[in-house]
Amino acid sequence: MFQTGQKIVYPMHGAGYIEDIEGTEEGEYYIIRIPTGNVRIRIPKDRAADTGIRVLEEKITVEETIVRVGKSKPALSENWNQRYKENFSRLKTGKLEQATEVIKLLCEQERKKKLSSVECRLLGIARQIVLSEIISVYEINSEKAEELLANWLEN
Repeated sequence: MFQTGQKIVYPMHGAGYIEDIEGTEEGEYYIIRIPTGNVRIRIPKDRAADTGIRVLEEKITVEETIVRVGKSKPALSENWNQRYKENFSRLKTGKLEQATEVIKLLCEQERKKKLSSVECRLLGIARQIVLSEIISVYEINSEKAEELLANWLEN
């Protein structure tokens, strides 16, 4: 499915790469390195599809997805607990569109009312996931990625 050195996105962590494929008596494992936070994850190869790991999107897809979400008007639950559950579920999918929606929704909520500390953390995770993919796909630094994200969400 994946090859050593291949760039991927791991749900709830963001962009990284397959550092190694390790074989043991129990089976084969993908060793995933997530540069942000220097995280190393070991996933059974035969269960990788269940975790939501995916390859990076193409440049054009990243931009189109973020711009489309920026223009959308997703429904926002007024109940913070329900909003948290919905946004957490979005992030667990590992999909760029879903993570971008979390950013949009929570930023809109923040304009109305201060976010709870839990929602602030969730917004931070969503931003890290989206920004890490922009950084990896465009091979740019975090400042430039922040700029692109802000511009695309405003268009």
